[in-house]
Amino acid sequence: MRRIIIADVKSNSRNGKMTGHSYPVSKNYIDLFSDSCEVKVAGGPVIANRFKPEEILKLPYDSVEGLSGWKNKMHTLGNCRFLFKETDSEDCIVIQHSGISTVLLGIAMFARKRRNRIYLIQYDTDALSSCIKRLIYFFAKNKIAGLVCPSESIAKTYNLPKCVVTDFIYHYKEVVQTHDKKKYDFAVVGGIYEDKGVVEVAEKFADSTYKVLIAGNPATSQLRDILSKIASKAKNIDLRLGFIEDNDYYRYIREAKYCILNYRGCYSQRSSGVVLDILFNQTPIIGHRCNALDFVEKENVGLLYDDIELFNPAVIMNNEVYNEYMSGIKVFLDHQRIYKKALFNFLQA
Repeated sequence: MRRIIIADVKSNSRNGKMTGHSYPVSKNYIDLFSDSCEVKVAGGPVIANRFKPEEILKLPYDSVEGLSGWKNKMHTLGNCRFLFKETDSEDCIVIQHSGISTVLLGIAMFARKRRNRIYLIQYDTDALSSCIKRLIYFFAKNKIAGLVCPSESIAKTYNLPKCVVTDFIYHYKEVVQTHDKKKYDFAVVGGIYEDKGVVEVAEKFADSTYKVLIAGNPATSQLRDILSKIASKAKNIDLRLGFIEDNDYYRYIREAKYCILNYRGCYSQRSSGVVLDILFNQTPIIGHRCNALDFVEKENVGLLYDDIELFNPAVIMNNEVYNEYMSGIKVFLDHQRIYKKALFNFLQA
C-alpha cells in the first residue's frame, strides 16, 4: 500500500462551509494512520481549504447548495473520474458515505478493477433501497474491494468483504473536567433536524432547575422560530443557533455533564457519529432508546429512556452515577485500539 486516500467525491458546500461528516472522518484517518503510511484527503475546494497542502488530493468540484440536483450529480461523477484517473493499484481509496448512488454510478463508469482499489464507508443500506439503486450497485460491486461499516447487519446486506468498526475511532486524550466543574447540566449539540427531537428537549427542560445548552444550525426556519420562542421565556436555556465551528462543537460537548440525543424516525435507525463525538470527548449520553443508541446501556456509558416526558433527571445528577458512566467510557475508549488495528489490516489486505 503506497498511501490511503480518504475521499469525499460529493464534497457538500453550504455557504462556503463543509457540511456532514466529511471533515471529521478525513481528520480521523489522518490522525489514525499518518504515522504508518502516507494519508491523503481527496475532496473538492471546500475540503481542500481545511487541510495542509501536502495532505490534499484536490478534486475539481463541490456539490453546492442552491445548484440543481442534476448539476451536483455531474460534479460528483466528475470527481469520481478525476480520482480514479489520479490513483493506481498501490493506493487504497476509501470513499466516504455521501451521495452513495451517484458514487456507485461513478465507480461503475470510471473505476478500473485492476488499477483502483476501492473501499466504501457505509452507515446504512439506502444504496439498495430501490430497483434502480440495486441495479447501479450490481454494476459497481465487482470493482469494490470491501466495506467499512458500523454493524454486521449492514455488511451482510451489501455482501462484500467487510470491516465492522465504529464510525470514528478514538485516537487522543483530553483533560476532562470533573462533574461539579461542568458549565451545563445537559447539552444538545449539532445540526438541528425534526427527527432529532430537539424541540421536545427544550420543552422538557424549559424553566427547570437545570442549565441546558442547545447549539446547532436548524434545518428549517420553523425549527429556529420554535426554539427561539421557547428559549426566550426560559432563562435556564442557553440557545446558540447557527453553524458551529469545530473547536466550539467539541468544547460545548466537554462543558456538559451529559449530552442528550432524543433521536426518532430516520435518526433512530442508523449509526450516529455524534454519539462517538460525545464519548470521545468523555461525556456520558442520555438518549431515547433506539437502534442508534442500543450500545449505550450495554457499554454503561449513559442512560436511555423510552419517553423523554417520563425521564427523571434527578436520578443521574450525582457524582456516584456520573463516575460509573465515566468508568464505562474509559473501557469503551480502551477497546478502540482494537478497531484501529483491524481497520488498518483490512485496508492493507
